[in-house]
Amino acid sequence: MDSALAGLRILDLSDSIAGQFCTRIFADHGADVVLVEGPSGSPLRRAAPLSRADGSSLLFRHLNTGKRSVVLDRAAPEDRARLDRLLGEADVVVLPGDLSDRDVARLNPDSVTVRVSPFGTDGPLAGWKGPEIVLQALSGMMFNNGAHGREPLYGSGARASFAAGLAAYVGAAAALLARPALGRGQHVAVDEAETAAAMCFPYVMQHIYNGTLRSRADLNIPAGQVLCHDGWVCIWIYNHRWTAVCRTLGLEDLEADPRFADPAVRRDNWAALFAIIQERVAGWEAEDLVDRLQRAEVIAAKSFGLAELGRNRHLDSRGYWEFLADGRRILGPAYRFGATPRRVERGAPGLGETGVPAEAPEAGGAPRIAPGSPGRGPLAGLRVVEVATAWAGPMAGRVLAFLGAESIHVESPNRVNSWRLNKDAPNPVNFPDGVAGERPFDRSFLFNSQNVNKLSCILDLKTEEGRTILRDLAARSDVILCNFRPGTLRKFGLDYDGLKAVRPEIVVAELPAFGKTGPMSGYAALGPTMEMATGMSSLIGYEGGQPETTGPSYLDPIGGFNTAAAILTALLHRQRTGQGQAVEIPQVEAAMQFIGAEILAAIETGEDPPRRGNRSPHAVPHDAFPTRGEDEWMVIAARSDSEWRTLAAAIGRPELGDDPRFASLEARRANEDTISALLADWTRGRDKHEAADLLQAAGVPAAPVMTPSDLARSEYLAHRGFYTWLEHPDAGRHPHPGLPLHLSLTPGGQRRHAPPFGADNGTVLRDILGLPPETIARAEAAGAVTTWPLPGA
Repeated sequence: MDSALAGLRILDLSDSIAGQFCTRIFADHGADVVLVEGPSGSPLRRAAPLSRADGSSLLFRHLNTGKRSVVLDRAAPEDRARLDRLLGEADVVVLPGDLSDRDVARLNPDSVTVRVSPFGTDGPLAGWKGPEIVLQALSGMMFNNGAHGREPLYGSGARASFAAGLAAYVGAAAALLARPALGRGQHVAVDEAETAAAMCFPYVMQHIYNGTLRSRADLNIPAGQVLCHDGWVCIWIYNHRWTAVCRTLGLEDLEADPRFADPAVRRDNWAALFAIIQERVAGWEAEDLVDRLQRAEVIAAKSFGLAELGRNRHLDSRGYWEFLADGRRILGPAYRFGATPRRVERGAPGLGETGVPAEAPEAGGAPRIAPGSPGRGPLAGLRVVEVATAWAGPMAGRVLAFLGAESIHVESPNRVNSWRLNKDAPNPVNFPDGVAGERPFDRSFLFNSQNVNKLSCILDLKTEEGRTILRDLAARSDVILCNFRPGTLRKFGLDYDGLKAVRPEIVVAELPAFGKTGPMSGYAALGPTMEMATGMSSLIGYEGGQPETTGPSYLDPIGGFNTAAAILTALLHRQRTGQGQAVEIPQVEAAMQFIGAEILAAIETGEDPPRRGNRSPHAVPHDAFPTRGEDEWMVIAARSDSEWRTLAAAIGRPELGDDPRFASLEARRANEDTISALLADWTRGRDKHEAADLLQAAGVPAAPVMTPSDLARSEYLAHRGFYTWLEHPDAGRHPHPGLPLHLSLTPGGQRRHAPPFGADNGTVLRDILGLPPETIARAEAAGAVTTWPLPGA
């Protein structure tokens, strides 16, 4: 089988996780990726975690499998000439800090250039240092994590950098799709900090709508955790599944218990409820508990340890793990393509092992589609139909719509998007000024933040009329995406096999949480339970405490970006060959890429890393510290002896820089509690923003832990143009958080408000499909098309 990106040549000059992850995605799908390294090699070759077998960096292996390596001394004239030749042949160049996109454009105007940096090259934070804990503090996500009154938790690994690398791939792939129409390449800029903020927008939008400032004491309800005899389980108790929870656990007497029967009272007694559940299930097997709950349609997941993933029955049943020719293990594919499956033909390269490559291969085939035109989004001219709900699926459609595609959001009149309308009574915190209004389903901050730029078409797919309309719409569309349980599209005859007859070029993308096959394929999931299943949660938590999850469903927006990346990969293949295909994005497997090195290390050693709050073996201090105000915090990190001495001087204690207790990383680790107490004494009475500015000006990584209100007035995000004012006919005028994708010639953006329920039925039925009035009238009479949710939806 062909590879999706065969014929593309990618040049990676970066030394960053984000840059090298971006190009790893290209390599996975058949592009020829050349990593350009200096004489001493990429710094990531020496980055932890290291393999016990040979001392090599597992992070470097994970980021660079499938690539080739060229060593060039860019200060040497002869090597500069060789680099110019490589630049002249490249379709995509991921830039280092000291090479301009204009320099590349002069050599090769067809090349797409990509720059990923912590804070961009200009703006109020351009000079800041941005390790992961700083990026997570600034994102707003960290504020959501951990126990009220304790230090918030930053998360695990380098997920902000991986997310930025994924976003950079999305931007680069979109620029490649637009290149034939433009007749040239363009520049793509992605900030890690802006990307991290884009993953946390719901609570920001809620604050913008009605001023709500949630306490961390409230953030994790309706989720809770229990410890079975072989591991932790997260249980998500929706109000409408309360009876199912009680009966599945054999706790029928709780159903009418006055402490729990009413949802509002139940929230006040949440700890007591989970104490009872804990006592009931303490001797159960975790996976058995999850299976029982899932069969009762209660969302739950086990928190898998990283080492445990290497022998996971579900992953094994899907043939997930892959092995290189030398026997080394690599993670399986993030996306599964029907026509162009991933093929990894080489491991991570040795330093300079390939020399300067030969001429680039011919791509073959003329472009069949060419979206994009100057000043518009790179995907202008493409049509996307999303049969999706909540966050991940609509997020994918939102990314594509931001980039210029026409995105049509399809809902059923009796199964409305849960972010418009759920089965609970309308909650004032969801609406502008706390007022539900006559059309609460059009006033929810959740739906309206997620569905900008889209059209709304309401179709009941349980009717023949509804299915016929969607099939006709698919025949005029480029992409169908669905995030319901596996088999939903097939049940209606609207999967790839059912649609390719009417649209051979169609790309049909489905994003089941656990994939379309395997013993867990039918499980429902949310971001927190997917985070449990990936192993991420096993890395997050206070020392001696339970595994924790990240904010309001961190993996949902990640799933949206992964889906957008997979769809763009399929569209690039289609542009070259005219061939459509089915795409499966198993969200858990795709998200595992973000902690791939940690997973490989744990499987190799059989040992899971301990949970230690924010503390790191590679930096001391590396933690959150209290500042002036209620539950206000800042983060500080010192990754080297030099940064420690700078920090000591910046807080007015220069003598601590040479104190024998703190003179080396090992010494600082041994005296970490003392350091934490010293820093907390310094931070406690200070404003978190002013203290972070002071430390960053001195050269110390630091940041305020941002709240939704902080993000709403962030000077950095304002400088990036992150917010767009949009006027909604039912919800009013508000600034809407954006996306971190900046393309120089086809910028995309947020052009219109989220659609009211069924507001674009006429546009779809009359203007796009050309249906006559009598056909539309029959569909409306049959209840296949409506502009108002049915009772009980």
